[in-house]
Amino acid sequence: MAIALAGALSSCSSESDLLPESEKTSTTFHIGLNTLSRAAQSLNLANYDAKMYLYEGHDNGDGTVGYSQVRELELTDNHLTVEDLNTETSYKAVFLAVPKGQTPKLPDLYSADIVPSYKEATAGYINGNDDETDKHIFRSILSFVASANTGTQSTVLTRQNGALEVRIKNIPDMQSVKLQVKGHTTMYIHDGTGGQVITDGEPIALSKTITDGLGASEVRVKINLLPQENIADAAGTNNYLEITTSTGTTKYPIKSDHPTIPIYPNQITWLTLGNGSGNFDVSFSGNINIEDEEWDGWIDNF
Repeated sequence: MAIALAGALSSCSSESDLLPESEKTSTTFHIGLNTLSRAAQSLNLANYDAKMYLYEGHDNGDGTVGYSQVRELELTDNHLTVEDLNTETSYKAVFLAVPKGQTPKLPDLYSADIVPSYKEATAGYINGNDDETDKHIFRSILSFVASANTGTQSTVLTRQNGALEVRIKNIPDMQSVKLQVKGHTTMYIHDGTGGQVITDGEPIALSKTITDGLGASEVRVKINLLPQENIADAAGTNNYLEITTSTGTTKYPIKSDHPTIPIYPNQITWLTLGNGSGNFDVSFSGNINIEDEEWDGWIDNF
């Protein structure tokens, strides 16, 4: 009503005067990555490939907010400035990173014929081969409302995959050890209601066999996995440990006296074989330390 009256009173007013464009602003992100040293470090792009996927909020018309992708940037520095943001508008900035040269590469979402929404977009973790047992993927998500005072924001990417590590004690004369477990190939880039790793598609069998160092008092074999609620498999159909000695091969189903055997983000699920029951004892590490090949990555305040 007031706008119409103003237009009637001023014959020289233009449509752009009546409906001004949204004010624009910018924000700068400072990006770190936690590989599990004592504290997060600045993202080292000599070691990691990283991207930012920017989503802008819009009213779905049913009282909910949807998010559409408006930008996709490959990171070349651990500081990133994004301009031309609409003020008073909600955004989600998703940061993904993988070790440099790892495949599958981070997804090219914005160049797709149909650009997936924030809820639909996915990232590949493994290609689907049974020997892809040492992959890592990192993520952080920042939600913010753009304003003239948005300024600098800090975010730290954390590891989204976990790991299963089996420890074998006091079994003599081992010739080979094989660990097989089903794992997911793909994850959604969103985190559900917050902090979740939500997988997509059917899991595939992943397998690792070791033949060296089997004379040690404790032998370890591990596979990296996207999180799962329960990998227990009492029948040993899909998830099992297989040990070959000079007297033959024994198959140990992945099972425990615990009700479930979960895989958590950024943690190792430890299974220990050697108590004589045929079941595994279950425990959990503080976090995975990517810099330590033995992965004894405990931290004091865990």
